[in-house]
Amino acid sequence: MGGYALFRVLELRQEADLQTLLVLPEPRGIPAFTLTDQYGADFGPDRLAGKWSLLFFGFTHCPDICPGTLYDLARVAEGLEETDATLAERAQVVFVSVDPERDLPGRMRDYVAYFNPDFIAVTGPHDQLEPVTRKLGIAYRIEPHASGAERYNVDHSASVLLINPAGQLHGVFPAPHDAAAMQSDLLNLLARE
Repeated sequence: MGGYALFRVLELRQEADLQTLLVLPEPRGIPAFTLTDQYGADFGPDRLAGKWSLLFFGFTHCPDICPGTLYDLARVAEGLEETDATLAERAQVVFVSVDPERDLPGRMRDYVAYFNPDFIAVTGPHDQLEPVTRKLGIAYRIEPHASGAERYNVDHSASVLLINPAGQLHGVFPAPHDAAAMQSDLLNLLARE
């Protein structure tokens, strides 16, 4: 599922000066939504405004894709900080859990803090998640399970989305990820502003 749905929905192009980021011809708006962050506070489009946001959709019980991607995003964030702390302040990482049944604020807080304490983690009911994921071209499916079950799988797209400071979808970092190339592309975009 890693990115198939995303590429079917979005028309993307590779810019000559970018290594891995695929850019939309025109940035795409994001529908209004209200999710909850790892501290129990509301998280909506206003929290994406003013920064370059790397959005990754997954779940904390994920055995491989999510920890691997968050590790790569931690390397990107650390690399930005080491290269140019001022530019790094204009970027943020947001992990969006598509498994709200198990991913409560405390669990998400501990999970993202393992990778980077500055990462933001959010989730919400499916009626808030689905319009956003659909508009952004992110696919996910939760395996049928009994209510309260602790073990079940969630299939989800593996791409990392880049939201621009205007709060619009700007581009996509397709999987598999290359942290050094992602960092280079972000520095390139940040330097253009």
